[in-house]
Amino acid sequence: MSKSKEIQLTVNIGEADLSRKARQAAKFRDKGLGVSLKLRLRRGREAERTGDAMTVVNKFIGIAEVPSNKVNPLKWNDTTLSTFLHP
Repeated sequence: MSKSKEIQLTVNIGEADLSRKARQAAKFRDKGLGVSLKLRLRRGREAERTGDAMTVVNKFIGIAEVPSNKVNPLKWNDTTLSTFLHP
């Protein structure tokens, strides 16, 4: 069994989908698994929406009720915003 799970988001994710994925992340963390969170911006106009990407990720962390000391700093790698949520 892996020690972490990955959840992928998009900048255009709907509220219901964001909530569902946040609940799933909370379940993973309750089981003692870390969660790798990634939001990839595609090319074109979407790639310019870095502020929206940060908002989506921060909103996800808020919905999942992850304490700030359990969240790695947000990191950009080319067009992917990622972080890790510790169990």
